[in-house]
Amino acid sequence: MSVINQSIISNVIKSFAKGAKQAQDIREAQDKAIQAAVDAFTIACDKPKADFLKGNAKSNDARGQVKAMFDSLVEAGYIGKSAGVNYQTSFWIAFTEAVPFQRDLYNGRKPASEAKEPKAKAGKIESTDRKALDATLSKAIKQARLLGLTEFAADIVDLCLEALDDFKEVE
Repeated sequence: MSVINQSIISNVIKSFAKGAKQAQDIREAQDKAIQAAVDAFTIACDKPKADFLKGNAKSNDARGQVKAMFDSLVEAGYIGKSAGVNYQTSFWIAFTEAVPFQRDLYNGRKPASEAKEPKAKAGKIESTDRKALDATLSKAIKQARLLGLTEFAADIVDLCLEALDDFKEVE
């Protein structure tokens, strides 16, 4: 004797299909809302993007606003902390590359082999000073930006500003 007939099975499958469609519609609506924020920054950007994005969430109001937006989603429990960081990275990729926002843009970065070759290679450290440390950290920040790791670069800058007195990025 069969307890679950084909009609019941069909209704279960239909309900899951409907749920998947609703979830996709919700994701598209969320991405569209985030795209509106990207568009607002595109319109507000009145200087070269490199200058507009210079700094971190503490020293750059634009970065701070985006961080606050995604942090509020994390605090409300809508997304996890790592998702918030990934969304921020995807946001800035969409802004800098003028592509539509997608929450997984952070995953599609160019491989390191396609990034611009840095001028200096890391070598053996036998002695150093504070000026050399600042230069090395600045190079690491620049490399992260070249790889599209804008939030990672901003985190490095934040750490340097908090931990090192008078840290300044070397151009």
